Amino acid sequence: MSKPVVVAYLLLAVAILLLLSFSRAPHTAPRHPRSRRLAHPHHVTFDPLLVQLERRAEERGLLDVETFKRKLDDIWAKQDWSKMAEEIGILDEYFGEDGRLNLTERLTYLFPLLDRLPQDGGISHYELEVWNQRQALDRLIYHTERKMKLHDHDGDGAVTLPEFLKDHGEPEWWKEQFSNADMDGNGFLNAVEFNDFLHPEDSTNPKMQLWLLKEKLREMDENKDGKLSFAEFGGRAQEIYQTYAEFEEDDLRHHELNVEDEFRKLDTNRNRFLTAEELKPIIHRLYPGELSQSKYYTKYLMHKASFSKRKLRTADDDGDGKLTLEEMLHHQYAFYSTVFEEEQVDDYDDYDYHDELRR
Repeated sequence: MSKPVVVAYLLLAVAILLLLSFSRAPHTAPRHPRSRRLAHPHHVTFDPLLVQLERRAEERGLLDVETFKRKLDDIWAKQDWSKMAEEIGILDEYFGEDGRLNLTERLTYLFPLLDRLPQDGGISHYELEVWNQRQALDRLIYHTERKMKLHDHDGDGAVTLPEFLKDHGEPEWWKEQFSNADMDGNGFLNAVEFNDFLHPEDSTNPKMQLWLLKEKLREMDENKDGKLSFAEFGGRAQEIYQTYAEFEEDDLRHHELNVEDEFRKLDTNRNRFLTAEELKPIIHRLYPGELSQSKYYTKYLMHKASFSKRKLRTADDDGDGKLTLEEMLHHQYAFYSTVFEEEQVDDYDDYDYHDELRR
């Protein structure tokens, strides 16, 4: 294998790494880290091909820069070109010799897979949301299956607390979360229960939801009296409500937040304090999981909404509530780079930085 071919492979690798790193969820406010969480970071992706490539690359260590460099150095030192195809060739299947993914080709291929309910030449909000929800559910299942293989030491298809604690400390903290996820109380977490355990933000288990809300209340409760005053709630209200506000209004207009009204709606017993139970109506704002993110992402793609204090931009050019293939191709970067910061680009249609994605 000649040196130019090696360089081509390097371009392919760089392209996929950049592409994956820029496939992100709509902009979110800074989140307070919780070191004991296990779930994978939110990674909203429209095209399942990117997820497939990421998984295949991850299995070979190609998403770790140092590992990737060591593989290249080893191949170059030994001049063993057969290893090049084995280690990096997975990237060559979908990228051209110039290292660019053909976005037009990908969207043309995907369009009929989305346009099915009904098949009428336009993708509705419902069709797009069904698609994104399926991608989100697939990610949850994939991550849960990988963690199950890691922690199910006896291979019986379930995880016990002792099995889990072999790899993690803080037994009392994990015991509470394990108990909440163990819906039948048999001491084993099956695939569904283990998914709740790993991804509580996406769980419909009331115990898991209440546990999350108690965690959030402890974080916001400045005087540690076990409840939230109006002042404590108001100090975080802007962050809680405005992050996704534009994606929760049908017309996507910016609304002025009335903190007193929102507090009053939640304070169902009218005692001027909020409990964890009373926070339940806004759990999707406090902890937006994969499934919630996919809904926001649908509106982001459907309307291509700008964020606070920015003009509304739309991929639905004719405003008929559906996306045609032509509209998707005209706004193709909205589907492959889900974030454009204000300081990076003034008009995303003229965005030209990631030129390696173009053909």
